[in-house]
Amino acid sequence: MQKKDKLLIKNVLLNGKKNDIFCQNGIIQKIDKKISKKSDIVIDCKGEKSAIPGLINGHTHSAMSLLRGIGDDMPLKEWLEDRIWPIEEKLSSDDIYWGTKFACLEMIKNGILFYNEMYMFPEISMQASEKMGIRSVTGLVVMDVPKPKDVKEIEKKYQKIKETELSKISISPHSIYTVSKENLKWIVSFAKKNNLIIHIHVSETKDEVDFSIKNYKQKPINFLDSIGLLTKRTVMAHGVWIDDEEMEIIGKRKSSLIYNPTSNLKLAVGKIFPYDKAKKYKVNVALGTDGSASNNNLDLLEEMKIGSLIQKYIQNNPTALPAQEILDCATINGARAFGLNSGIISVGKNADIALINMKDISLIPGHNLVSDLAYSASGSVISDLICNGLPIMLNRKVENENRIISEFKKRSKNITK
Repeated sequence: MQKKDKLLIKNVLLNGKKNDIFCQNGIIQKIDKKISKKSDIVIDCKGEKSAIPGLINGHTHSAMSLLRGIGDDMPLKEWLEDRIWPIEEKLSSDDIYWGTKFACLEMIKNGILFYNEMYMFPEISMQASEKMGIRSVTGLVVMDVPKPKDVKEIEKKYQKIKETELSKISISPHSIYTVSKENLKWIVSFAKKNNLIIHIHVSETKDEVDFSIKNYKQKPINFLDSIGLLTKRTVMAHGVWIDDEEMEIIGKRKSSLIYNPTSNLKLAVGKIFPYDKAKKYKVNVALGTDGSASNNNLDLLEEMKIGSLIQKYIQNNPTALPAQEILDCATINGARAFGLNSGIISVGKNADIALINMKDISLIPGHNLVSDLAYSASGSVISDLICNGLPIMLNRKVENENRIISEFKKRSKNITK
């Protein structure tokens, strides 16, 4: 099926009312009670499915699905240095390809049609996501451990990798404690020259804050701002140890933060993401799963529930981060962070749509769909997923899913031998 094909979604519930949605060339062209247009593909929802924007995963390491269940119940530093990094050194490009395809399959099954990637072999990851028909921004990762990174390698790789309509490139310094100040400054220049998003881990632990103060005499956000890294094209994952002064800077620079509640809880990073501060300073906050090795799944609806509930608890306020706001974090806020023409269902927007099975037991009696999605549902309520006007899942079925699972299982067994 080619993008030129016309897609008609009939009898779908949109904001509780039955409508038809007509899409062509990957764009929503018309929304009306009844549309009579000849279409190549027709999905009749029969009033039993609701449409929401496809979900946007703001931060993950997709092929880490291979490492799910390895090194659980460990502190972050030990987990990385003793279990994760030693295995990652052995991973082949073939491992990354099938690990990424499997992660994309899991994300699709959970209604996710875009993800922001930071992992090795970016060109292989992009090939895998392209094959799955899912959108991505994939980072050219910079790490100066175990040895300093030669930035000329990054420049060469950037010249070789070709972006597509679905697959875009970012520059991804791992963190301030794994990338030198010299290379971080180079990244600022490189990103500006090539108009790239910068994707970085920031203030995930107290150790990172202590490292910054010891080495740069500044807190992480102050340091990054001093070298010009904070712009509207900067996306920072975690940020749980950010204080008021730093959050105000982020708001002024119009950078985005990615909230990864499950991973932060599982790794016991010491604090809860300061959503109240982000809201105070009008910082754009999107939602992420982090990788399967630290979550351990790729279910953004589950992330919504956990993310909302822990804010209510930590703020001692049942109205904190309500259902619509956390859904926005998983949709429109992610679209803002990555410059996507998505995140809402409206004429002129990308045809990036998730269909929800309203007969699922977790959505009954159905008084409030947004609340049900935030507090009751899991990714299994997603029945169909349309990305760029093309169905990539129909009635929970994804093309070649059995082969993807089989190939993935082979490689996941081999990496621990």
